[in-house]
Amino acid sequence: MYYASIGILALLIHVIINYDVLVKTKSKFLTSSQRAYKTFLYSVSAYYITDILWEPLYSLHFINTIFIETTIYFIVMGLSVLFWTQYVTSYINEKSRFMTIFKYVGRFFFISQIVILIVNFFCPIAFWFDKDGTYQTGAARSLNLCFQFILFLITTIRMLFVSAKTQGNAKQRHLAIGFFGIAMAVFVVLQSIFPLMPFYAIGYMLGTCLIHTFVLEDEKEARRKELDKLRQVERIQEVELGTARQMAYQDPLTEVKNKNAYQEDIEGIERRLQDNILEKFALVVFDLNGLKIINDTKGHTEGDKYIKDGAKLISQIFMHSSIYRIGGDEFVALLRCEDYKYKDKLIEQFNNQVEKNLKEGKVVVSCGYAEFNPQTDKKYQNIFERADKNMYERKKELKSRI
Repeated sequence: MYYASIGILALLIHVIINYDVLVKTKSKFLTSSQRAYKTFLYSVSAYYITDILWEPLYSLHFINTIFIETTIYFIVMGLSVLFWTQYVTSYINEKSRFMTIFKYVGRFFFISQIVILIVNFFCPIAFWFDKDGTYQTGAARSLNLCFQFILFLITTIRMLFVSAKTQGNAKQRHLAIGFFGIAMAVFVVLQSIFPLMPFYAIGYMLGTCLIHTFVLEDEKEARRKELDKLRQVERIQEVELGTARQMAYQDPLTEVKNKNAYQEDIEGIERRLQDNILEKFALVVFDLNGLKIINDTKGHTEGDKYIKDGAKLISQIFMHSSIYRIGGDEFVALLRCEDYKYKDKLIEQFNNQVEKNLKEGKVVVSCGYAEFNPQTDKKYQNIFERADKNMYERKKELKSRI
């Protein structure tokens, strides 16, 4: 069982090393050359299996069975060579007469293999078993291996030529494929000299290990770096988009949300109102008292400072709410969650601070409050009008104190 044990070992190493490609990775996520290599790996797996079965059947002297199995063995060998040539042409991806010929030579080899095996049923030109059940080889088998030797040698020469024109990791990958050709050429020669030794399987085992280590792993690492770069670009774009969005929805003077943000959020509230899924919230409308007088007497620079002081006061009290500047001296706060829970306390705190400011000659802001009533409020405008009305009543009250 020495022959079969080598095949079993080769198959196990083959499956373990190439498990990602053979099983885990779907073909749609692979490049065209990687898909071609995956097909080649499947053909190598099939070769190992037929190679493993050959020795026990041969030792049992089931002549008819072993004859059919040996025929399948040579068919699978031909397939593996065909898929190897397809992988090489796909990997190089070079539109040249040489690569076109190389591709068709692989097909010719497989077809000629089939023809030889068909003929071999009637006239043993590739292999046969004598009356003692001993395996014998013919000229066609030697010709087959000679053709493979030349084909693998051509692969090596071509990959060495291509690698001479490349640099870095690409050069390493091309050399690895070239060394695969050298390994297979050497073991094909050994197989032709020692037909009852599993040199062909050993060649595939070493060759696929080379490609896995120096081609597939290197491509995987290159892909990982490429994805890292793409993620970095995406993060930069997200930051830029966030900055652009902030500029589009932020009032430049007060740094609270602007009218664009207000309109967008109100549209969302209107949609939730129509769908009857709007959560509890309250609305506070603000208006700065005396801005026109400050602009007329002290100038717009002082007026702008007055507006910023008003926005700062609103933001400090209603710090958990969305604050919007919807006009020159008009602001709106949407109270949700914690600010909604303590709304009465916050309104009282805000009004107390305004009355203190009134005495000290600081910014004075009138506010009006309204709470969403799901029974009567069918539009956002209903809530806003109540809050706006309450704000004007407060404004009159503060003016009367002056």
